[in-house]
Amino acid sequence: MKSSEYDLELTRRYLDGDATREEVVELEKRMLADPQLRKDFLSYSRIDASLPGVVNDSGTLLDYEPVRKKPQRSMAIVAVITLSFLLLAQLLNRPWTDKNRQEVARFGKIENCRWTNQVNIPLSGDSVIEGQRIEISSGKVELIYHNGARMELTGPCIIETISEKETFLTMGSIDVVADSPESQGFMVRSPTSIFEDLGTAFSASVAPDGLSRLEVSDGKVNLIVEHDHQHQLLQAGQTILVEPGERKILTRIESGDDSKDFRFPTIVPPNNQDYADISQGFASASVGRGLLRSRPNWTVNPKSILDGSGQTNQDSPQESVFFENDVKNGSLLIDLGKAISIAKINSYSWHQHNRIPEHNERAQQKFTLFGWPDKELPNLEIPPRESGWIRIARVNSEQFFHVKKLDNRPSQQACSIFASKGEIGEYRYLLLEVNGPTFFGEIDVYQAE
Repeated sequence: MKSSEYDLELTRRYLDGDATREEVVELEKRMLADPQLRKDFLSYSRIDASLPGVVNDSGTLLDYEPVRKKPQRSMAIVAVITLSFLLLAQLLNRPWTDKNRQEVARFGKIENCRWTNQVNIPLSGDSVIEGQRIEISSGKVELIYHNGARMELTGPCIIETISEKETFLTMGSIDVVADSPESQGFMVRSPTSIFEDLGTAFSASVAPDGLSRLEVSDGKVNLIVEHDHQHQLLQAGQTILVEPGERKILTRIESGDDSKDFRFPTIVPPNNQDYADISQGFASASVGRGLLRSRPNWTVNPKSILDGSGQTNQDSPQESVFFENDVKNGSLLIDLGKAISIAKINSYSWHQHNRIPEHNERAQQKFTLFGWPDKELPNLEIPPRESGWIRIARVNSEQFFHVKKLDNRPSQQACSIFASKGEIGEYRYLLLEVNGPTFFGEIDVYQAE
């Protein structure tokens, strides 16, 4: 059995008849969320049914097998196993059959949907009740809540309806419209945070590894990572990502005004007041892996990402840091001189070719940011995940801006990485594993106060 000792203890208490009502409810919730626990529950039930014969030296653990049961015990054993299967079936199907749970919504449109649970397939108009778990592997499903909120699931997706104003998104993508007075305050919980509607329309997604994303298309949404953390208020057009892990690291990506002033909605422009600016005399930048672009009359200088300013125009290779065209991946290394507590890291890019529109791909930011606290560096030729680097955040502005055509890729972009509470961590080195032709103009590193 692979379930935790706590889960198995709850199972034992239930089978022994010692579980309180609260423990039964908790066991139900855990079994709904954990397929392994459901399997272990059945195994435990079968063993439990066979134990009387073992204790009395009148049987073995195989006595629960139908062909080996002794007549005098068969009915009791079958009863226990049957009750176990009935409980499991009840747990798996309870959202559809439990009359004590309130109806909170109804199924709307169901398009080309493939359901994970093929036993109870809902139809348009069917009820959705408290605690119901909805799992689809493909297609789209619409939920219409009684308070006026509407939600569309896109497979693969797993949600659980906690109440008419609260849903837990385990994995996948949903679109929510909660624009009525009754639906204001509608909340979507994820493994990392809570998205609280303030009369709006928004999208939320959770990757299989727990990376959560919130995108506001209308109105405002309050992002709550923990109630004692600083809340983030997002307005229409803004998006934020929350990394899983003990430290909740947030990532904002925004498009600029395409001017040398690098103006963004909330992210500050490049400046020379950050800890890593070369004018401060603490930090340096170099190539960790790969080959930067060079020409006979100029060479890309990695230190230019620490000079306190971005590019002065939209097509300025000499003021940008980028890799050779045939180098698809590389890494930039920032040495802060000593380990410091980091509050925020901002990166800026800008490019739009005067004659070749498709070259605005050089504005994209696609990288993974890692940190290293010690003075001695690991081998930079070994992938960071294998050499012990600590992953801080992942950035993909192409996905962020839903880039499908050239005309919807912003040519000036900024990314801000910070913690929802306290600092990002204490690091001496920062490593950007870059995937793409980004023209970086500046990277600012702010020390925590």
